[in-house]
Amino acid sequence: MSERPLYVAFVWNQHQPFYRDGESGELIMPWVRLHAAKDYYQMAAILERYPQIHQTFNLTPSLLEQLQCYGAGGVDYYQKVNKPAETLSGPEQDYLLHHYFDIHWDKVIGQYPRYRELLDLQGRTREPAATGAARERFRPGDYRDLQVWFNLSWIDPEIRHSDPLLSGLVEKGRGFTEAERRLVMDRQGDLMDGVIPLHRRLQEKGQIELMTTPYYHPILPLLIDSCSALRASPGLPLPRRFQYPQDACAQLALAVEQYRELFGTRPRGLWPSEMAVSPETVALMTAYRFDWSISDEQILAHSLNSEIIRDGYGHVLNGDLLYRPYRVRGVGGEIAMIFRDHHLSNRIGFEYQNFSPEEAAADLVHRLQKIRENLAWSPENHLVTLSLDGENAWEWYRGDKGPFLHSLYQRLSEEPLLQCCTVSEYLALDPPQRVIDRLFTGSWVDHSLTRWIGTENKNLLWEHLLEAREMVECYRRERSRDDEKLNRALRYIYIAEGSDFPWWIDSMPYLHAVPFEALFRKHLAAVYRSLDRSLPAGLERPLIYPRSGEDAYRGDPLSGPLSMVPDGPGRG
Repeated sequence: MSERPLYVAFVWNQHQPFYRDGESGELIMPWVRLHAAKDYYQMAAILERYPQIHQTFNLTPSLLEQLQCYGAGGVDYYQKVNKPAETLSGPEQDYLLHHYFDIHWDKVIGQYPRYRELLDLQGRTREPAATGAARERFRPGDYRDLQVWFNLSWIDPEIRHSDPLLSGLVEKGRGFTEAERRLVMDRQGDLMDGVIPLHRRLQEKGQIELMTTPYYHPILPLLIDSCSALRASPGLPLPRRFQYPQDACAQLALAVEQYRELFGTRPRGLWPSEMAVSPETVALMTAYRFDWSISDEQILAHSLNSEIIRDGYGHVLNGDLLYRPYRVRGVGGEIAMIFRDHHLSNRIGFEYQNFSPEEAAADLVHRLQKIRENLAWSPENHLVTLSLDGENAWEWYRGDKGPFLHSLYQRLSEEPLLQCCTVSEYLALDPPQRVIDRLFTGSWVDHSLTRWIGTENKNLLWEHLLEAREMVECYRRERSRDDEKLNRALRYIYIAEGSDFPWWIDSMPYLHAVPFEALFRKHLAAVYRSLDRSLPAGLERPLIYPRSGEDAYRGDPLSGPLSMVPDGPGRG
């Protein structure tokens, strides 16, 4: 058997939608802050303990901008009710009771008796209208304990255990003081502040490679030409044609500019939002001097008109096809591209939560060894790409990410024939030789673009976006235009082009989708106000309504505690 090593590229995608209200400057949702405290910092910190393991991270520009916003004193709505419990108004208490259980009830809240007790006292309800009755059962001390437990549980368990003050709070369990409430928030702030410096330092050391994404996470093929969705889905009902390749260029230019400012160099790799690619995207990637990009094995299979064949255990039988980079030629350009192992990536994202951490790590290493054995006949090098969301899976794991990643990285460090590398390290060792002349148009979701366009309400979203974009273009052609206003309006257009807004509409339960739909309309409204234009009547009405059996959303889904709390408490 060949002693040639198998190269393994872990590519972690760290992304959050743009939650900031561009006009007020406030952050509406808290997920940048909370995932920074639980995931973004710790994913890199764990890796640093295993210097033999090199990996690639994608920190999306919309995430990085919001981290900087917090660092400059920005607060989100959840923080606005994190104030002395005795001063909470009734609506603020309702907001706490509705939102401060937003973490896995069984895997996380169930571990801590006092937090579980508070969930029982609340009534274990997720309905906003049901919190009024719970308010009668809560006392100031209960609210303060809830404030502490929510934010404490969103700090990575390993960090909590290693910090004497935080571990002391876990042991204390109840009866927290105002000083202890502020302590937790200060620690979250420290972790947020550390995310960018830690990743920059690890890249400068050579242990990680950082890549980027189009700035506000748009689906590039749809910006270039929304009709490209028909290539994978002939007959798909589409809205009026959206065709603004200049916006795709702007999203890339902004990403490159931010990367240079934060990390002192140009990005080599581009993660196309949702791994959505088309032949036209290749020319844009090369125009902005990206060396490589990434997509899903389904895109590879359709580009080659071949099948990735697996046995009953999920092992790839024609691994020589999948486990290598390709030179991808597009309309006026060429770029190196890798394609992730869809099955193995999903095992990390969705399956291993059902294993013990040690069993999960052993299974993954075994599967990598099996890939190497199956390729032993080949005299060439091969690269297995494991690529997925680096944040949302972990609260489903026993003990969060730490036990699994420590076990995995320790095992991989002891395997001389499994070499974990960054993508650029591998491409420098073994540049791609095989060519793809016609890249398939699609994404990681069912190798199509239907997650973002093609339903009644998704199409209505695109119609609103196009109407606003056309208005901006008309303004641009005016002789008396104000370039400052124009650039502000375009920035709001770019935000509204983000993929997360159509992702939720018609694809997720109504109550989950409503805040994103409302946020989309809020960004578009800012486009019109930037240019002193009246809002179209349709933009003031919701795009989505509850389906049969779903409860309607009462009130403004983005109001939060905004009208009740004039000045946020910051990190305290």
